[in-house]
Amino acid sequence: MADTTYFADILLPLPLPATYTYRIPQEFENRVDFGQRVVVQFGKNKLYSGLVVAVHTQVPPHSFVKYIIDLIDEYPVITPKQFELWRWIAQYYMCTLGEVMAAALPSGLKLSGETQIMLHPDFIGDVSNLNERELKIVESLTYRDKMLVAEISKVVQVQKVFPIIKTLVEKKVVIVAEEINELYKPKKEQFITLSEPHQTDENLFLETMDHLSKSKKTEKQAHILLTFFMLIQQNQNRRDFAISKQELIKRSNCSTSSLQTLINNGVLSLVSKSVSRLTDYDSYSSADEIAFSEIQLETIDKIKHQFEKFNTVLLHGVTGSGKTEIYIRLIQDALDQGKQVLYLLPEIALTSQIINRLRKFFGNKVGVYHSRFNELERVEIWNKVLPVTSGNLNNYSLILGARSSLLLPYENLGLIIVDEEHDGSYRQIDPAPRYHARDSAIVLANIHQCKVLLGTATPSLESYYNVQTGKYGLVELFERFAQSTLPDIWIENLILAKKQNKMQGYLSDFLLEMVKEALEKKEQVILFQNRRGYSIRMICNTCSGMPTCKHCDVTLTYHKHSELLKCHYCGYAIEVPEECPDCHSRDIEMKGFGTELVEEKLAEHFPDARIARMDLDTTRNKYSYQKIISQFENHEIDILVGTQMVTKGLDFDRVSVVGILDADNLLSYPDFRSFERAFQIISQVSGRAGRKEIPGRVVVQTFQPAHQALRFVVANNYWGMYQSQIEERKAFRYPPVYRLIKLTLKHTDFSVLNQGAAELGYKLKKVFPNSVLGPEFPLVSKIQNQYLKDIYIKFPKDGQVENRKKVIQEIINHFKAESKFKAIRINIQVDA
Repeated sequence: MADTTYFADILLPLPLPATYTYRIPQEFENRVDFGQRVVVQFGKNKLYSGLVVAVHTQVPPHSFVKYIIDLIDEYPVITPKQFELWRWIAQYYMCTLGEVMAAALPSGLKLSGETQIMLHPDFIGDVSNLNERELKIVESLTYRDKMLVAEISKVVQVQKVFPIIKTLVEKKVVIVAEEINELYKPKKEQFITLSEPHQTDENLFLETMDHLSKSKKTEKQAHILLTFFMLIQQNQNRRDFAISKQELIKRSNCSTSSLQTLINNGVLSLVSKSVSRLTDYDSYSSADEIAFSEIQLETIDKIKHQFEKFNTVLLHGVTGSGKTEIYIRLIQDALDQGKQVLYLLPEIALTSQIINRLRKFFGNKVGVYHSRFNELERVEIWNKVLPVTSGNLNNYSLILGARSSLLLPYENLGLIIVDEEHDGSYRQIDPAPRYHARDSAIVLANIHQCKVLLGTATPSLESYYNVQTGKYGLVELFERFAQSTLPDIWIENLILAKKQNKMQGYLSDFLLEMVKEALEKKEQVILFQNRRGYSIRMICNTCSGMPTCKHCDVTLTYHKHSELLKCHYCGYAIEVPEECPDCHSRDIEMKGFGTELVEEKLAEHFPDARIARMDLDTTRNKYSYQKIISQFENHEIDILVGTQMVTKGLDFDRVSVVGILDADNLLSYPDFRSFERAFQIISQVSGRAGRKEIPGRVVVQTFQPAHQALRFVVANNYWGMYQSQIEERKAFRYPPVYRLIKLTLKHTDFSVLNQGAAELGYKLKKVFPNSVLGPEFPLVSKIQNQYLKDIYIKFPKDGQVENRKKVIQEIINHFKAESKFKAIRINIQVDA
């Protein structure tokens, strides 16, 4: 009887439509399983680490099947439930499974022959624990800054080089070169343990302690050893027990010098250990210790009751109503059942504040995951989410993160919380997969058979529509915590203010007076302007010319700090010209205003105030958000000027005044969602005021004081806003009543793009008459030298959407098969 031949279907992190089948060598037959990484050759001579997604005995139809070169992992690095979500995202959002894998896996888990390796900056040259091949790699890297994996393979004359590199990475000898710019530095603490002789010989330890206790000079050292001995007994008599140096000094109430003497004499040893940045608490509070208000307790009961009928529940609670405390109680319930919890936030800016609140209750069970972490940190967190069966003994049970945390390897989710569920940041725009984290979270919950809680003060029309159509449950919380009241909102008519000379540049006298009163009372102020930079554009008063980006179809924004005109799409920048580039007139001036100008003008009006700015320019560094928020929380900042970052869920107790400096920028944006988004953003930023005992006041500056969205905000009338917008969406066939798919075509040649877009639009209209809009140029029609055209396709929600998506994909495939159009890139955005 012939031996059975085994094959594996391998998923590669490339934009490819399928998996590829490889033969499993006999040496790996009983070791290769789902979720492990293997090294395979793809193409003529490229090596990749791919994921095993199936092991089978079905012989592929083609005659030549390549072998798996090597096995990287002993345990799987992904879970079956995780892979099920990946497949759904690929199918629903019309992208490839390889694109989902590339987005989900940290780069540290995606090695290829093209990957560059270099010596770890902390490597001090100790090669005592390296074997011959590892030593040869290190020697080669001492002569070259970086080497490709393929080059290293030739140096050691071994094709199976990936496991060797993996071992060198684990030994902190080498590092993936792309990661060097932001190298992960684990938090180190000094720990005390018994020296090797005293660990192995208990009598020696007791003799030493007895000897030291007999002399007055050494009695403090004896006391330290006695304290240490008692701790060993409390920890199951483990001789290798270690305690932090500071903790031992604190417990024994002795000096550092006495401890150092014991270390110098070889009784105790000092070791440096990596510790979690989150475990700053010796003991943690219970959620039962939170002083819930009566209405909060009622709300928790209502949510649990709704969970009995619905898998997804919308918590519609006004700003400052104490939703986070409610989340904590529900998280505690899930963790008590031995389940994992995912807490999604739209912005990294929110995580630094909420993590401090969550870790008081859940300590080192909390893991944080978002795009500001470098790849080494991401791998570390990824491994701590993996189930214990994958060799991990210290996993996180509560993950707090932005949208990318949805793609981690969960095995046992019991609850998903999507905070600020309305926020547009939950949608991934570029690159693919262009998924929506809120909607994908609901699918992930279905895979894990767990519940989803969507929380917000301003629900998205999509979520509220699902409530009205019976898909989601609803719990409402319209009372602020601790009897604080919603802020008073004033609409400042800028037309009138300008006529009456009551404007100081872009700030009205009315707003400035409110800021002055707040500062006199030692209260804080938040001013919102949704434009960064100093001035929006530079304009010539002679020819009306404006400097524009040479790569994008946008005007350049003036940044005074760097004295540059910058493009916010591609980063292109030029020095500020002294004359108009077109007509050479010197009659040029700056128009419009951004956060940088607001900050400068405030400093002129309030020279003694401590003013800070929170926008993309001031938060580029990893911990910039955290630093600014921490300073504002500690009242080290009086006035915070910012873009949308200041609108989202932040909780400050001394903010009494909020100013929205240019509401028209939100109200007049040409998009079918602009009315809804303006209502949400203005309501959210207004909600930062008056959250504790200090009453809040909000000033909205606008040239459209009668705009309906502002009336709904002032009246806190979400239901009125929803009704008006849902009727409009029904009339014009827009989401959430209809499905909407957006195709964006890109090409460097304007005429090729025009021709291709017209051709594709024609093909789509033939199949879907009366359902296709466009092709049309978007608001910004050129980005990074690529011209853009959009096509929109609308469908009723009639159960045929998936079939229509297949037809659209076939049309696109046929279109791209034409040689003249194959270079046109097409981005697909489902539920646009």
